[in-house]
Amino acid sequence: MREGADGGHGEPRGTDDADAGQNAGGGGNAGGGENANAGENAGGARSVVAVGRAGEFGIVRSGTAWALAVYFGLQATAAYVVIGWLPQIFRDAGLSAQTAGLLFAVTSVLGVPLSFVLAALAGRMPDQSRLAVGLGLFGLAGYAGLWAAPGTLPWLWAVLLGVANCSFPLALTMIGMRGRDGATVVALSAFAQGVGYLLSVPGPVLVGALYEHADGWRPPLALMAALMVAQLAAGHLAGRDRRIP
Repeated sequence: MREGADGGHGEPRGTDDADAGQNAGGGGNAGGGENANAGENAGGARSVVAVGRAGEFGIVRSGTAWALAVYFGLQATAAYVVIGWLPQIFRDAGLSAQTAGLLFAVTSVLGVPLSFVLAALAGRMPDQSRLAVGLGLFGLAGYAGLWAAPGTLPWLWAVLLGVANCSFPLALTMIGMRGRDGATVVALSAFAQGVGYLLSVPGPVLVGALYEHADGWRPPLALMAALMVAQLAAGHLAGRDRRIP
């Protein structure tokens, strides 16, 4: 009877041992699955970092990216000079402070509706070079008018420079259209705006120094015209239908 009882108890013990082994095996499988998932996640993170670094290096080596940065910096320089010095140019031409303020307001306000139109138009065009060149020509005409006869047709010069200042939304649109994907656009935007704003810093200071040491506004305006020619050339290169990998 004891042997039978022991035999009866032996079967549950064997079952318990089997269940324990299955649980241990299941735990091992679960641990292995978690380790595999962790490895996949780590590998994916490394891939993302590698792709991001490769994209950054590709942007630095891209001529289109540098053209965008130069264009962004020069249009910012022109805008800062207009904001800082245009009223003084009109005042020195013999216009009243009220008229100079109104002319500056026209230059500033004109860019608001034109910016929306220009951005929408640029987004429908695969190549924005002609728009960049056209805006540059408006700027050259405005500087030429201020150089030759600032007090003769001041409203025309203000309108021309207001149109030229619409280069900012065009620059942003071109940045968005030159990247192959969202990550590239983000990296390109950071590069173009970072380098561009650094390039724009000396412009207003240099114009002020020339105005202080030169006889009148013609030397500073000649400098701005030269920078506008460079902006025009950079915009032509940046506006071509290219994609940065």
